[in-house]
Amino acid sequence: MNNRRTHRIVAMDICQSHPNKKSYDTDAYYAKLANQLLDDFKQLRLDFGKQTSAIMRYSAILLANYMEDIVADSGQWRSFSSLSQQMFGQAVPMYHDIDTEYYPDEPSFEAVRFIVWHAATEMDDIWWNADDGSLREMARVAFDRLDKTFEQAPINEELSNDISIMLRRAGEDFQKMRSALIWIFMDCYLTRSYAAEKLIEKRIKEADSMSNMMPEDSMKVYYAIMHSIFAYKVGPLAIETKEYIAALMRTKSMLREAQAMMDIEVLPMSYYKYTVEDDGQWLQMLRTNGEKIRVARDEMTLDDMELRQHDGCCAIFVKYLGTWHLNGIIIPVKDIASHWDDFVKDDPDYKAEGKRDVTGEMLLERSGGKEILYFYDLDEMKSYLMKNMGYRPEHFDFLKEQDLTGKHPLLFIDKNAKKYALHFSFGFTPCIADPSNPYYDVAVARKEAIEMFWNDKSISTEAILYLLEHNYIPDIYNDPLLSQMSSPEEKQSDARFLLRYMRRENY
Repeated sequence: MNNRRTHRIVAMDICQSHPNKKSYDTDAYYAKLANQLLDDFKQLRLDFGKQTSAIMRYSAILLANYMEDIVADSGQWRSFSSLSQQMFGQAVPMYHDIDTEYYPDEPSFEAVRFIVWHAATEMDDIWWNADDGSLREMARVAFDRLDKTFEQAPINEELSNDISIMLRRAGEDFQKMRSALIWIFMDCYLTRSYAAEKLIEKRIKEADSMSNMMPEDSMKVYYAIMHSIFAYKVGPLAIETKEYIAALMRTKSMLREAQAMMDIEVLPMSYYKYTVEDDGQWLQMLRTNGEKIRVARDEMTLDDMELRQHDGCCAIFVKYLGTWHLNGIIIPVKDIASHWDDFVKDDPDYKAEGKRDVTGEMLLERSGGKEILYFYDLDEMKSYLMKNMGYRPEHFDFLKEQDLTGKHPLLFIDKNAKKYALHFSFGFTPCIADPSNPYYDVAVARKEAIEMFWNDKSISTEAILYLLEHNYIPDIYNDPLLSQMSSPEEKQSDARFLLRYMRRENY
């Protein structure tokens, strides 16, 4: 997705968003349209700092992709808009014009504004204000051109057909399903992002530490991609790749296939004991958390000798269409029984004898029903935790390790959590207009409250959703990151969208 170049737009830039990066006869037209948009933007003589050229160029490419998509009604924008309507009650995030009729298969000024805002945010290191005048000017000239050329633009029927074929095949085959997820994660114009690229790079570096198990670079890349397409949220809506594919399927009336996508089950990389059944066609596998699965012999990428030389492995498995499949690489283990107890203790689900998960329900009993508590300083919070939550002094070592300090910390209890229900937050207490919070400071809140949306290390998503639900952070609605042209109800929806957008894979 490296679109930070500033030269003219070519057909290859348009093909980037197609399934398998396929070229079509219409590519030249849409590349020309993208360059016309780019010239329109340059004539505005706007200044976005050092990223001016990158913002204009990427906006032009995305808008050409958008035009190609809606002219062919290939389903990409239609799915995105439908999801936005379901999730936020708005057909287009951030921008709403009740005086204008909206159709997902025709150019929309609101959609164009959103795409320009999204492109600017992708290309820069800042969050762009929703009502930024320069971005609005870009959207205005872009919409004028798209609206005037809509009726004459060539219909890329092949794109629409290829997406339909890809979806049908994905609904029938595990390998084809993964190919569709890869397209959503890495290439689709509405869902690809630099954040996704960085996640893959992070996983490749992780694989470098296991070079004895993955000696080839191609194996590391394969592992990274196969992990990422199932593990992370994607795109502006911060949803799983399978959710967006399912939405695309629904636009094509592939309801059975969409449900199959939503039923996908993923087991994270774990250690397994296995035994080969007598007929040699199946393996019975026991995971370190006690779960048992049955996997076809053909799924294991080991020859017969390797398979019988080992009795365990480390791998990721995905259940699709009722069958478990190996996802990515497999690391075979010999004599796993001698290491089994250690592997079990390292499992995230492991609980020592006599231990139990600390649930939200349990913590609420100890807090007297309070879901959020505010403290003057760290010492007061520690005293409360030792008295009411059974903490001991050594339990606070994590505060030092993570450098979690600051005046007026707070505790939030996620009442629905089955474990990890207690959340700590430092630094944002003055931004919370809870009547029971004695430290609320409206001047601080107006300046800093919006920072909660991206700072997931200082406050959890669950805590922010609680604050939004109770209207305890009203000062965010006056922040220019949210469009001030929206109604109070629209701003509330936009805030929920922005929280997803800014946190992405950490939502």
